[in-house]
Amino acid sequence: MKLICDGLALSEAVLKVSKAMPIKKNNNILEGIKLVAKDGYLTLTATDLELSIVKRIAADVQIEGEVLVLGKFFTDFVKSLDGEQIRLECVGGKSLTIKYGENEGFIKCMEADEYPEVDSIDEQSSLVLARDDLKALISKVVFAAATEDSRPILKGVLFELKSGILTAVALDGYRLALCKKPVQTEVDNVSYIIPARTLVEVLRLADEADEDIRMVFSREKMMVEINNTQLISRLIMGDYINYRNIISTGFTSTATLSRDRVADSVNRAGIISRTDKNNTIRFELREDLVLIDAKSEFGNVHESVPAQIEGKDCTISFNCRYIQDVLNAVDDEFIKFNIKTSSSPCIFTKPDGDEYLFLVLPMRVSS
Repeated sequence: MKLICDGLALSEAVLKVSKAMPIKKNNNILEGIKLVAKDGYLTLTATDLELSIVKRIAADVQIEGEVLVLGKFFTDFVKSLDGEQIRLECVGGKSLTIKYGENEGFIKCMEADEYPEVDSIDEQSSLVLARDDLKALISKVVFAAATEDSRPILKGVLFELKSGILTAVALDGYRLALCKKPVQTEVDNVSYIIPARTLVEVLRLADEADEDIRMVFSREKMMVEINNTQLISRLIMGDYINYRNIISTGFTSTATLSRDRVADSVNRAGIISRTDKNNTIRFELREDLVLIDAKSEFGNVHESVPAQIEGKDCTISFNCRYIQDVLNAVDDEFIKFNIKTSSSPCIFTKPDGDEYLFLVLPMRVSS
């Protein structure tokens, strides 16, 4: 293999595909990045068998071929180079020569024949979303997916399609996030569970897309292709939690208030609460104010935010980080708190719509 390519393009490609390399090192061959030079392109591939990312860049291919390089070393080395032309050459498959300017380096190669093939998927259905809608959909829910392995189904995000509306849902046992967006599709009444990690990578790619993004599904896989970058992921198989049974109704208190003002107060309270083992923050709805309190052995904070209050006065406590995650996901001017009791899940919504919904379990605090 022998080729010349743009250094910046190579660096960006390596950074993209490296996101699919295994987090846990339990299979040496998967720690590699496969390079294939053919037909005027250099194609880079990384996979952990669950997520695969393939990126193609233009190259002056002088000798076609393929090699498998140590992924971390190759990524770190290429990332450190200036945006100049880079020459890649491999003879005998043992090491890859990287020439840049008057200098050169060598990266050990692995057995390319042992690297798993990344198969294309057998399309059974697809959907098309506006780029900004997909970004908003993912951003508003992915943070609520579980990160622990004890319940693998909750490490995914449910995509539920009905009547041209895509509903995304994530939950981890302590909070739930839901968002709805219109889509273009020929299928209806289908659902998929997509790993949250996959959607984080889709979100990173979305900025490079044109106005619309097409997601393709088979029974067990999904694919997104954006600007010569192809992302293929296994879906999570199984039955998702019946989230509708979790969402409370019949609230006794509501508060509508400025998202920015409450976020500022919560962030200041969070500086105090993070030194408390439970990271507790308390909200009190009273007259036309929401009072926000946090305390620990190092200090305390007491703030008030003007609000439109309906219903009874009430007090409710939360893990501060969960509230910060909700407020960071909202970009509207106002947000609405919906409370049933101090021990029931609190629902956060738009004041005048059902595009998104967040549920957070309260904390039990002794008086």
